[in-house]
Amino acid sequence: MESGKKAHHSAIPITVRQLEAIVRIAEALAKMELQQFATDKHVEEALRLFRVSTIEAAAPGNLAGVEGFTSSADQEALNRIEVQLKKRFAIGTHVSEHLIVQDFVSRQHYKESLVKKVIANLVRRGDLQQKMQRKMLYRVK
Repeated sequence: MESGKKAHHSAIPITVRQLEAIVRIAEALAKMELQQFATDKHVEEALRLFRVSTIEAAAPGNLAGVEGFTSSADQEALNRIEVQLKKRFAIGTHVSEHLIVQDFVSRQHYKESLVKKVIANLVRRGDLQQKMQRKMLYRVK
């Protein structure tokens, strides 16, 4: 490193999938230069591309909802929605998904996308089931 320049290394929160993508980018950059192996130069460029395309895009919230990029405010809202939904929706009961979404959006002022994300997560975990062509939700647990 040149004298007078300070190394600036900061932690970047990434998923395993994103790390694998960075490795593939570095390897592709090496292949473009007809190199057998990726060098530090290729890795640094792959990291730069990752930061520019992913991390900086996520900063203003453009990637909210994308794996690994939920803002802390949205994560808190997701947690509150889930708790409220479980309190109001007893195990073994059915409720209209549309009515639930409308209630959380219009009366409680949550973003519709967050409410739908909570419902999708609960369905994926098996806490809820979608019935009647996904119009009704059934609480399993």
